[in-house]
Amino acid sequence: MLYEESSQAVKWQLSSQAELNSLRERANRRARDALSREEESAAGAAGDYSKTAPADGNGSQSLTTTTTTKTSAANNIPLTVFGFADTRGDRPKSTTDQDNNDQIILLMSEDDPNYGPTKTSTARGSNALLTPSDETLLLSFYCSKIPLLIGPHATLPRCKRDAKVAATASLLFRRFYLSNSVMIHDPKPMLAAAAFLAAKVEDCMLDVRYLEMGTKEMNAPVPLNDILDAEIRLIQGIDFDLLVFSPYKTILSITEDLRTFLKSERGKGLVTWNREEQRQLVGEDLRPIHDMAMKIVDDVVVSDIPLMYAPGEVGTAALVVANEDVSNNLKGSDDGGVEVDKAESPEIDIVGYIRSRFEDTDESGVVVDSEAIDALVERVSRLSQLIRELREGKHGCGNYNADMNELKGINKKLKKCRAWGSGSSEKKKRKRKEAEE
Repeated sequence: MLYEESSQAVKWQLSSQAELNSLRERANRRARDALSREEESAAGAAGDYSKTAPADGNGSQSLTTTTTTKTSAANNIPLTVFGFADTRGDRPKSTTDQDNNDQIILLMSEDDPNYGPTKTSTARGSNALLTPSDETLLLSFYCSKIPLLIGPHATLPRCKRDAKVAATASLLFRRFYLSNSVMIHDPKPMLAAAAFLAAKVEDCMLDVRYLEMGTKEMNAPVPLNDILDAEIRLIQGIDFDLLVFSPYKTILSITEDLRTFLKSERGKGLVTWNREEQRQLVGEDLRPIHDMAMKIVDDVVVSDIPLMYAPGEVGTAALVVANEDVSNNLKGSDDGGVEVDKAESPEIDIVGYIRSRFEDTDESGVVVDSEAIDALVERVSRLSQLIRELREGKHGCGNYNADMNELKGINKKLKKCRAWGSGSSEKKKRKRKEAEE
């Protein structure tokens, strides 16, 4: 199957940051509407939302919902799972990447006249509800923890798997919350469920009990039964679509092709050595760029970027940024960074490689013209800039510059307005009372 024909390209790849924001605002508005209704009508409102409430601040209606899995008994709020296709509806008019690059697109704030309710119902204490921005920050934080639960950097050795498993888990997790809210569905069990499901999708199975142990190692324990229950809701929320492509294969494929192409007559001119003496390129010369690109993609897969760009574009842009880092002799950090010797590392014109390698060629019956190459180069150039900005904590990457005080404040708000775990505080009080007796 070609990527262009896959559901990831046709269905899941969003057209712009504006569309991504719109989906998050709809999911957040649905949760706020359900939690702000008085108790006697909240159940019916949340379970049949498409007939009673607008999907977003513009007054548009959502489509039919999926299955209501269970109800929060203490608050009579059904923990309804909404499918992505139901939430998205018709795609908005596509905006160009240049428009998105030239302006900062903010999520809807409480100052917006169409924002909707800001507090829970009186029966629930009239507590402040999370804003779309609050949810986005919280999801970025949780998503950044997935590689610590599963993948090559997992805290628990038994949960160490290939990097693509962590990438798949991160994308499944983010896809679920495109149509659902953390105020209705606890992100901790969902995070563990995404890791468990990703391991099965990538044929890297592990016992779910290891994930339970892994959450304990991360000081965020999730019971086994909660993981299994969340997995069912996760599959429903992503419309039972488990197909995921990651950028790691792109990096490997391009690196392998570079080893051959850069030795050809067309490719020799794309290599510049950082010393006067020139020599023939060998395969090991590309290892620093390959390793740096892999490390960059580790940051990309936990950000918003995979929701808007194809894996091939991400992998190519990562090589562009990695080539710059290696050429500038940037030293990696102590936690798996890539150290390179500037004198021994060549600078490669990756954009020149794209033009020289694919222009005026006919491979597998596909003719690539110059206009298509120009469009790809322009898109990769913009994406490269976004990837550089990940180190500033932008674009949903929680690996850098996370404001823990702000996150603690958001988590405190969540505890007071959430639909899940409603009886936890009462249970703790009873346990303390029993212990004292």
